[in-house]
Amino acid sequence: MNQTILIILIVTVLWLIFFILFMFITKRNKAKTSSFIVNNKDKAIVHLYCRKTKIDNQDISVFNPVSGENLEKIVALSSGNHFFEGIFESTEIFLGKTRNIKTEKIQFNLYLEEGHTYTVAMYSYPPKERKDYNTDSTGTDILTIPLSLYEGSDNIKAYIICYRED
Repeated sequence: MNQTILIILIVTVLWLIFFILFMFITKRNKAKTSSFIVNNKDKAIVHLYCRKTKIDNQDISVFNPVSGENLEKIVALSSGNHFFEGIFESTEIFLGKTRNIKTEKIQFNLYLEEGHTYTVAMYSYPPKERKDYNTDSTGTDILTIPLSLYEGSDNIKAYIICYRED
């Protein structure tokens, strides 16, 4: 058999094996996430898209989070006021180039109600624009933190937004 055909065959078989493996892992993670949400319906479910996260001055690992996609950590918390801290990251496309946006540690308080799902992430546009742009339900904006390149600037570059999905 020709060496080129053998190499193509080996690469194809490896690609197929890895494709199936990653499909299985993704499916298992989605099932784990769904199970976590169903098992914690009596609590507030919070989807956090950040790194080095602390909740009530404790590392997020204390709350047994489930990992999702793209920095997502899902935690179930009791009702009440909670203090969050984390480094948020996002990407945006500006003039055809992809730019990575990263914050310093951001700290904020949120009042959570049981039975609701919350999403906290960084966006490059305000809640009103997101609601106009996104045809899906975006939930209710309960917290918006405008971010600029330097303190006191009126030139807002990104927003940390918390949505409560009803």
